[in-house]
Amino acid sequence: MAKQRRPTARAASSKSAAKRQATPKTAKRQATPKTAKRQATPRAAKRRTTPKSTARRKPAAGTRRAPRAPVVKIRQAYAKAVALYEKGLKALQRKHYPGAAAAFRQVLEQFPEERELHERARLYLNVCERETKPQARAPKSVDERILAATLALNRRDVDEALSLLRRTASSHRKHDHIQYMLALAHALGNDVETATEHLARAIALNPNNRLQAKQEPDFDSIRGTQLFRDAIKAP
Repeated sequence: MAKQRRPTARAASSKSAAKRQATPKTAKRQATPKTAKRQATPRAAKRRTTPKSTARRKPAAGTRRAPRAPVVKIRQAYAKAVALYEKGLKALQRKHYPGAAAAFRQVLEQFPEERELHERARLYLNVCERETKPQARAPKSVDERILAATLALNRRDVDEALSLLRRTASSHRKHDHIQYMLALAHALGNDVETATEHLARAIALNPNNRLQAKQEPDFDSIRGTQLFRDAIKAP
């Protein structure tokens, strides 16, 4: 009896081996391969849809942006303009007018955007030009002083005309034209009494001045006064 039980154990083991062959592990692996999942959602495809070149990175909090180039250029231009202005101002203080004028002109011409400096630069430039302008020679002779006084009256500079005529009249009291010019100057200054006194002297020295005074437009401001009528009245 003992010899007959051994074959049954071997048969049972053979059955279990046959069952293992019916359901192999390799079949499960072939049904759901990992490579198939990887092909369905590849990482490379995701990366192509959002390339790095198009993505914008926001600056981190607390970081400072580098200054732009135009701002630096504007500050450099302003610094150069101020340096030129100060150079001209120092030359002006030393009364070196040509050098100061050249510096102020450079501020106006080379830096037109610096309007804050332009007003003062023009002001000091006018001072330099006035100081470097050649001064007119002072008139010495009687004719030169009369001519200079005539020009002063034409531009209505009564004070300059009177200054020239008075210095000449002190040494040429009987010069009728000087007396006539003094009458004109005082008439333009609305000094009726003094104007008619000089006009009466001019007519007494030369009666032809009476007719000229009647036609003189510079006497229009005092023509209606009694003193003027008395001065030009015939004897």
